[in-house]
Amino acid sequence: MSVMRAKQSFLERRPELEECQVSSGRSSKRSVRIRQYRESDRAAVRLICCETGFLGRPIDPIYRDRELFADLITNPYLDNEPEWAFIAESGGQVVGYLLGSVNPHFSRTLMLSGFQTACKMLTRLLTGKYHDHPRSELFVRWVLTKGLMEQPKHPEDAAHLHLNLEKEFRRGTVALRIWSMFEDKLQAAGINHYYGEFFSCAQRNPETMYVRYGFQLYDRSITTIFQPEISDPVSIVCAHKFMNDQFFRLSRLRHAGQGRELRL
Repeated sequence: MSVMRAKQSFLERRPELEECQVSSGRSSKRSVRIRQYRESDRAAVRLICCETGFLGRPIDPIYRDRELFADLITNPYLDNEPEWAFIAESGGQVVGYLLGSVNPHFSRTLMLSGFQTACKMLTRLLTGKYHDHPRSELFVRWVLTKGLMEQPKHPEDAAHLHLNLEKEFRRGTVALRIWSMFEDKLQAAGINHYYGEFFSCAQRNPETMYVRYGFQLYDRSITTIFQPEISDPVSIVCAHKFMNDQFFRLSRLRHAGQGRELRL
């Protein structure tokens, strides 16, 4: 089955997503429930997006307009393919999410949604909304001028994911389990490869985790989004995975209980 048919197949079958319980870490007894996204989760997803937007920390020092930052990051997924979004929940609270897309033209969706948000940013910039916060003005100028140029290349005809967890839940098997659930649904829809993108710098290096889970680094591009706050080079990295490699599937099982930390 081609990627182009995957969404229609998913909608026609509407498979029930099994829920599961996992530990949030070796020393933690908090259980985490992985489930399908619901529209009522949207506000919580947007909050986590803003609370982790600056290399795992709140986005506010970089850009204080949380409404438009959340629009920029989450709208392309939730407005178009919410059926491919998954939630990590603990104690009745959303603590993480995975947003996915199986649209082979997701980059176009991203550009259209981003253009709409960028227009709102520009309007607020021109009307003086960010006048008392110059760093927000700088962020908007980055979106309007450098944002597209600093993106890495990505594989064609591949599904895509964006994963984010609150700091407390980046250890343990939470990331791996929500990741595996996404893969199971991709394979059920006949899709055997996908990619993800993440920020990488000297202080945080997610490549190790992605490679451990069977990804290969596809491309990287230096970005200025966090300058001048981060003086060291920061890259946007694209990592790609084929799921028909038995070695990587066995590797995933082998590392399932090792409690590695995922730096998002």
